[in-house]
Amino acid sequence: MPIQRPADARPVAPYEFRGFNGVIGHEVVAWRHGFVEMRLAVRPELCNANGLLHGGVLMTLLDSASGFACTFNETATARRLSVTLAFTTQFIKAAREGDVLAILGAWRPSTSQSTFAAETEIYDQNGDLIATGAGTFRYLKGERSDGVLTFLDKQAAD
Repeated sequence: MPIQRPADARPVAPYEFRGFNGVIGHEVVAWRHGFVEMRLAVRPELCNANGLLHGGVLMTLLDSASGFACTFNETATARRLSVTLAFTTQFIKAAREGDVLAILGAWRPSTSQSTFAAETEIYDQNGDLIATGAGTFRYLKGERSDGVLTFLDKQAAD
């Protein structure tokens, strides 16, 4: 079943990714606990020799969305540390320079306190499915120093 944007997902101010994610250049569009929507405008330097978006970039986007959906607290004022344990990716359709991708990540129920599961999907500007991913992740102790989202609306983050 496709991931749907929840009605209570809220728009967020620009979030500065660090490390490799900062190089990719995707941005957070909307967030709520257990869900994130991100966007990427495909640039030429992200494409392979065939002019298609590199599969490693797609995998990074899927992994990044999984973490974002699942590691912030209810008010998006703290982000838990986590690592990827396993990740499965399905490439469905090629993306190219100029495409604008929507990346949706969603938490999936788990009974574990130390691990979590997430699913992700990437769509192009026409609504065509580009790739999907599913992973298992482990929470680590502590929080990230860059772990805060700022909401664009005036609604209190409850």
